[in-house]
Amino acid sequence: MSANYSQLTEQMLQAFQSQQLESAHKYANMILRLYSKDLIALQVQGLCLAMQGRDVEAVTPLYKASKLDQNNPELLSNLAKAQHSAMMHSEAIQTYKKLNRLLPNNAQILTDMGTTFAKMGHQDDAKKSFTLALSIDSNYFLAWQNLGNLQSKLGYFKEAKHSLEKSLELNSADKNAWNSYGNVLFDLGYKEDALLAQRKALDIDCGFAEAWLDYGCILYELSNPSSIDAFKTAYNLNPELPFLLGQLFSTYASCCDWVESESLIPSIINKSDLGLKAIHPFTLLQINTKLESQFSCARTYVMDRLGSINRQVYESRLATPKEKKIKLGYFSSDFKDHPVGITIENIIALHNRAEFEIYGFFLNQGALDDQGKKLWNIFDKSFDLSKLNDIEAIDLIRSECLDIAIDLNGHTSGARLTIFLRNIAQIQISYLGYAATTGTNFYDALIADRVAIPPEHQMHYSEPIAYLPHSFFPVDTSISIESLGNMPSRGSEGLPETGFIFACFNNAYKIKPAIFDIWMDLLKQVPGSVLWLSKPNTTAIKNLQIEAKNRGVDASRLIFADRKVGRSEHLSRLRLADLFLDTPNYNAHATAADALWAGVPVLTLIGHTFAGRVAASQLSALGLIDLITHSDVEYLAKALELATHPDALRSIRTQLTESRAYSPLFNTRQYVKDLESLYVSLLDGINQH
Repeated sequence: MSANYSQLTEQMLQAFQSQQLESAHKYANMILRLYSKDLIALQVQGLCLAMQGRDVEAVTPLYKASKLDQNNPELLSNLAKAQHSAMMHSEAIQTYKKLNRLLPNNAQILTDMGTTFAKMGHQDDAKKSFTLALSIDSNYFLAWQNLGNLQSKLGYFKEAKHSLEKSLELNSADKNAWNSYGNVLFDLGYKEDALLAQRKALDIDCGFAEAWLDYGCILYELSNPSSIDAFKTAYNLNPELPFLLGQLFSTYASCCDWVESESLIPSIINKSDLGLKAIHPFTLLQINTKLESQFSCARTYVMDRLGSINRQVYESRLATPKEKKIKLGYFSSDFKDHPVGITIENIIALHNRAEFEIYGFFLNQGALDDQGKKLWNIFDKSFDLSKLNDIEAIDLIRSECLDIAIDLNGHTSGARLTIFLRNIAQIQISYLGYAATTGTNFYDALIADRVAIPPEHQMHYSEPIAYLPHSFFPVDTSISIESLGNMPSRGSEGLPETGFIFACFNNAYKIKPAIFDIWMDLLKQVPGSVLWLSKPNTTAIKNLQIEAKNRGVDASRLIFADRKVGRSEHLSRLRLADLFLDTPNYNAHATAADALWAGVPVLTLIGHTFAGRVAASQLSALGLIDLITHSDVEYLAKALELATHPDALRSIRTQLTESRAYSPLFNTRQYVKDLESLYVSLLDGINQH
């Protein structure tokens, strides 16, 4: 070896040992130009690249080095880790297998291999690797930690809690274990304990972006305004964290902080369209996006959380013989005082028990509220799945031999798509709770109507569309308007005694600057009018008042309605509104249905997505197509016409009142018959095949 060559090697190693990675990489390149098979230079080059996060580039030199020295465990370990980080999981597994042959019964190698198996979605292989590692060394904390992470992903939260507690007993200074433990506690419903666990992780490393994100998510669920600070900290530390951008947007949007939320939209849409993990599918419904974007976002989310979009094979029993009742299973985390829990009650009660058995599968965490208890009692059979892991839940469900399983969650809070992934019934249906595609292939139908999802839109849905003849959205007609008695006074609701009342009881996150501009124009053009809104959080109230002032409107003309405990009280006060103003992109769904049932006209701006066409679906079923507008200009003009022409508004209100007797939107009994016919036709389709 020449003196110059030897000197380069020495300089390279000194630079590498001093963590001067750029210099070490430069020296390695110089050496490899002189001799392309220099083993040490190849390793240093690979390690420098890996340590700089350039994992894909790191694989090539490390692989070349491994071919020159095939029995070097340290080299193979570095190669496997680089392959894992570069998402070359199949290659990493082969390298770990070589390592395992060189160093059999090594807990660390088995744990690392199990982690790669888990990334590939090979859960059984991952579990075997972790279990074998722990049989060799029961005190290896990382094997306990990674086993806990796997159990958590599979929905075995109790088991995951035990594994992570073992890991923390062995190494209480591991920030990742505390972070995982906090997430599991949150999944089990122990939110305050989950906060403490995330706080432990942050005490160990205040720059731990993942823990700041998870800490913020828990605060958000607890309606703690500090969540925004946690999300901003996470974003400043690592803006590329999966789904952080969407969480930040959601938090700003719920506070009506439009300066911040609107600035994030271009990046969210761009990243979603590229298949990057930018935003939760439910949150994307708030944004004016294309159906293709919603589809791409849903697929990305499902692949990340489940590792598959395809239904797993399960040999279920033959379809129900004609002489037996059809078993329907409804699944939801919202069997409580929630729009889904309220809307579904009448449907369950009106199902034909001579032909159907109706089962309720409760995903709700914690004690049932009054509405939950009511639903529990009206199902023919009710089951609490909240304390069961996925395998336990699936075994229980399959033992009931359902014909049809109906998911009322989709991508909403508390959903358990993993149950439907594993195939629990002859027919699996997505219905009511989520107005978009799930992006999966394990539903046999998504229930809609031809207004909500026109036939030409079907190509943008992963599920086959099953159409109901009228609006797919059921209206809760269980409380008759006559039973409400006299209308409450305006003063009792904080409303002025005179003047036109525009109303919108949608969630604050659905209100966007463009529609708010129109609303403020209306207030300016209709003297004495007010805008009656559902009361959001205090930050949103302040921001909406500021936005009104910025548009030249006195903030006192925004009236915020407190939440009513009783449903009758809410329906009764709704009658005080003159016109319900819908939000585009994400319409009023249950809130529009309530307004229409109470006799209040709903003005909507029809969109191009499912969530943005629901109010139009309801109005079409009523024959009130004049209340469906197609542009901002038309929306404003129609609202002004109704606010300034009492006779026109009175005519619509009269039509609404009369429609209670004949409209299909308000005929819940016929709706349930149509729904049952759809279920039977789907089953007949299975039988014919």
